[in-house]
Amino acid sequence: MGERATAGSMTDIDETDAADERAEDEQDAADERAGDEQDPTAVFDEVSEYDSTALFKPKVVALVVSNSESKGPNLMTASWYMLAGYDPFRYLLAVSHKTYTHEIIEESGEFVLAAPSTDLVDALTLSGMVSGRDIDKIDHLGLETVPGTAVDVPLLRDAVGNVECTVMDSFEFEGCTYYFGNVENAYVTADGLDGRLLSPETDVLAYMGSDWGADDTHSKYRYYADFDAEAMERFPGDEVIESLPDELREEQID
Repeated sequence: MGERATAGSMTDIDETDAADERAEDEQDAADERAGDEQDPTAVFDEVSEYDSTALFKPKVVALVVSNSESKGPNLMTASWYMLAGYDPFRYLLAVSHKTYTHEIIEESGEFVLAAPSTDLVDALTLSGMVSGRDIDKIDHLGLETVPGTAVDVPLLRDAVGNVECTVMDSFEFEGCTYYFGNVENAYVTADGLDGRLLSPETDVLAYMGSDWGADDTHSKYRYYADFDAEAMERFPGDEVIESLPDELREEQID
């Protein structure tokens, strides 16, 4: 009897040890999952600070038009611009001190932000590579212009639209001047707006970024998205509003 009891006790101990090991394994797995949830690289691929800009594209890259009284108009490609206020309505544009555009805006105090169409992809490419000190880019590209009204800066005829800006204030930071441009006038191509939305028919150049292609080229490829009416999706937002608590939902509906 004693031997059988001892054997039974050993079996119980073995089962208990096995259960403890399973519990430990499950806890280790749970701890590993919890650790993964605290580690972004378990969820995302890490990219460089430069590649982080891809997260906010496509976007419309501006062609900045400026005009020197002595040398005439110039073009610059600009990604560093943003809406900066409503009253008065203004944009903030960053311009490197190394550029010819900086020299001109410091002299004139005005500029135009042109939203390029896909017809202006050559202008987008050249204006980000070559200085206006060395070549008249507008003349070289054969671009047509229209005189500005509130500013002595030409508008680009083939752009989706043009915004005339006068410098209302500026500040300097790390080799750039940041200009607050007061919007004097804004123009869009004929029938370019659908209500308050830019119509896909404008063929806006929605810039995706640049990268070296598979072919042997002298410059990077410029990528842009080709939008059409069928690519547009409409989201009214009613469903998410309905999910709010009663008081908040009533405030939003009112």
